[in-house]
Amino acid sequence: MVRASLVAAAALIVAPSASAQMAVVTLKPIVATGAVSAIDVELVLPKGPDRLTLWAPIVYPGSPGVADRLSAITATDATGTVSLATRDDPPVPGGFPYMRHWAAERSVVYPFRLRFRMAVQPPGGANGPPFGLRAVGGGVVGAGSTLLMFPDDSTVAETRVRWDLTALPVGSIASTSLGDGTSFIVKGPPEALQGAWILAGPAGRYPPVGAAGGFSATWLGRPTFEAPAEMAYTARGHDYLARYFPHLKPTPPYRVFLQFREQPPFGGATALTQSFMLARGPLAPSETAVAPRSTLFHEMIHQWVGNIQEPNGIASWFTEGLTNYYQDLLMLRGGFVTPAAYQAAINTLAEEYYTSKARNWSAAQITKVGFGDEEVRHTPYRRGALYFYDLDARIRAASGGKRTLDSVLFPMFLAREKGQSFDNARWIAMVTAELGPGEKTRFERLIIDGIDTLAPQSDAFGPCFTRQPATYAGNVPGYRWTRVVDVPDSRCAR
Repeated sequence: MVRASLVAAAALIVAPSASAQMAVVTLKPIVATGAVSAIDVELVLPKGPDRLTLWAPIVYPGSPGVADRLSAITATDATGTVSLATRDDPPVPGGFPYMRHWAAERSVVYPFRLRFRMAVQPPGGANGPPFGLRAVGGGVVGAGSTLLMFPDDSTVAETRVRWDLTALPVGSIASTSLGDGTSFIVKGPPEALQGAWILAGPAGRYPPVGAAGGFSATWLGRPTFEAPAEMAYTARGHDYLARYFPHLKPTPPYRVFLQFREQPPFGGATALTQSFMLARGPLAPSETAVAPRSTLFHEMIHQWVGNIQEPNGIASWFTEGLTNYYQDLLMLRGGFVTPAAYQAAINTLAEEYYTSKARNWSAAQITKVGFGDEEVRHTPYRRGALYFYDLDARIRAASGGKRTLDSVLFPMFLAREKGQSFDNARWIAMVTAELGPGEKTRFERLIIDGIDTLAPQSDAFGPCFTRQPATYAGNVPGYRWTRVVDVPDSRCAR
């Protein structure tokens, strides 16, 4: 998955405003041959720079050719037609975003009005983050980043979002990460919608109206599991996470979006602003009708783990590795899985790390491959998670059990929330203050350069499990963790 480090702005719902300085985005799904084929978009800006510029991605992770699916682009202002000159960024390796830019060829006299049509992404393509705009279950779903043309340097304080659902089935609803219904107001410029999921159509919902403790879920297509029951389970998980972490108080609203596709690609889950999206296809013969609960936890945890100020890909050791660490650990601590299920999860994590062809690649090498190889792209997730498990065990040992990894992370979460910067250099300073100057070299060799191979402490996963040598497929050496028989289940979640 890709974190919201790709997102340029976050946003919150605010009460409606009658300000004439509000931007307006109107979205109208278009139906052809029984399915949504495109969305017609109108963007009205009340103010902006003299020479307005706009952008849209040419490539977004999992969604190539976004800007190429734009058509019928027209721009006008108070004096008439505004001609737009086009310029493309050079391609970025690894499937990471790069942009197409449009620039007004004369000074703009506001209000400025932009109209265009964005076609849905055609079926097919590689698995990956579900950012692309797709026709699903009689409706349409995707990310704002693959739907809109965004103005640069916007100073608009609020944006009204309007939906015209007349072409969709009777009873259709609209929901986004930033608000529900056919008309709502977002605090921030239109670019705030880059960090939002959008969904419109004959959707299911949990709870049927409103939210359960700030949590809600919306889905399109035919669910492969009992969606209301699984979303109630997810809501309980969200409540536990909100109580566990020290920051984001009061807890902001949180939305889950689900799309059940009939055509591939089927996989993918990604978090954006106060929300995440899960995409999947029909049940395979070997599958049971249960939601991927660890994935649901993983995506919710992203909200609390947040970002580190490093480039896309390079940041994955933290944004994804720490999320992977908390994913299985907090499901155990919160009573959402058994110790046996936790043991299976940590051994899968270990096997995937030791057998990865990119196990000893540098972060820079992995980033160059990016979305071109999912095994390679996910290596920092696993490497980072094992690094954090091992670090927690070493902090406990060094402090005689008085301190843990949370003792290091929680103050940082609170400081970052107040605006303090957090990058790799800051992390090195934190961990060397905790365990000594050797941690800088250790971090660089394990995480940044990939030179060394992780061998987590025997008790890295708690007192119920102990490390044993293992040989994996291809005669690959590594470790797995076996159950300590004389430690009761009640002590496993330390």
